[in-house]
Amino acid sequence: MRALTCLATGLLGFVLGWIVASATALITGELSGVSNFEGAYAMGAIFYVGPAGGLFGAILVGLMGWRWANRRKRAL
Repeated sequence: MRALTCLATGLLGFVLGWIVASATALITGELSGVSNFEGAYAMGAIFYVGPAGGLFGAILVGLMGWRWANRRKRAL
């Protein structure tokens, strides 16, 4: 059950990390005036910055889920 909890929280962290990193890159680019000719900057933000944020989020939230599952086990 702990592994399933860790996997589920890691997947959730991957999706949330991807979205947050991509949105942050897009907002930063808009505010700094980066050219978005034919959507090149947006695609870079989604497909280059997004996966990096997704991996970071998966590791971070997966470890938090692992700790949460271990804490729940000790309480039983």
